[in-house]
Amino acid sequence: MEVFAQIKDIRRHLPICMALGMFDGVHIGHKSIITRTVEQAKRESCISAVFTFSNHPISIINPEQCPPLIITNEEKTNLIAELGVDILVNIPFTHELLQQSPAEFVDLLVNNFKLKHIIVGENFSYGYQGAGTPAMLSAAGVLHGFTVDVAHMVDIEGAVVSSTAIRQLIGDGAVQQAAALLGRPAVITGVVIKGDQRGSKLGFPTANLAIPSGLLVPADGVYAVYAVDEKGVKHRGVANIGNNPTFTRQTRRIEVHILDFNRSIYGELLRVQFIDRIRGEVAFDSVEQLQQQMAEDIKIAQNVYFYTS
Repeated sequence: MEVFAQIKDIRRHLPICMALGMFDGVHIGHKSIITRTVEQAKRESCISAVFTFSNHPISIINPEQCPPLIITNEEKTNLIAELGVDILVNIPFTHELLQQSPAEFVDLLVNNFKLKHIIVGENFSYGYQGAGTPAMLSAAGVLHGFTVDVAHMVDIEGAVVSSTAIRQLIGDGAVQQAAALLGRPAVITGVVIKGDQRGSKLGFPTANLAIPSGLLVPADGVYAVYAVDEKGVKHRGVANIGNNPTFTRQTRRIEVHILDFNRSIYGELLRVQFIDRIRGEVAFDSVEQLQQQMAEDIKIAQNVYFYTS
């Protein structure tokens, strides 16, 4: 997959089927739209493309209200590539784009792509103040020679799949429910940093990750997780998110105790996949109580989530 971070003549001579959207999280609804785009492109001998933004438009419109990202741009790119897309246009949303009318945004597309077909979700909007609708895009397509397909939102047991719903679930610690909407586990990827080394003294050494800026992080508490190392090896583990109130530490971080693991991984990237929340964060009266609870957390993870016959 070719990735472009700016608008320019991109295979202007070849017909393109394009999916338009923010695709924050690349959840199962987004995957449906992108997959339909790839399939249509194959049927019509077109190039398949996804047009999206590397930052959330609200970060320009109203920065203080901008929601955290569900995944990083790198993860977003990788997930879209896995769906078989030929071209990803992942550009910054700017003040200039913010001021464009719906007609000007369409002109931007038709002047840089040989559009044959566009697929959007039914809640898609574009142009200044989101005034552009799928119906307006279809009308513009008649003028410019492309067709538009509007995909219905996906629902699971009557609940509509949306990035907003996923953020709420992850923010509440309901990572198992969020995984059903994402089509995969919620993930945090970060560099392993040196911590207080308190875990080793307690008998439960941990890999410490700094909380990535601007990225959605599950609610404080203890989780059953898989930790994927740089070699792609998946390890079972238990992660704590929070401030470690037993020791009155103030910096929020992720601490992962990897089961049956003794290799030093300082400075390496660790990908933490959240399976389910075991409990919330608790301030214990003594170190002994904390040790007992940590042992119980690991026992629960092994018996409930990692049990093998």
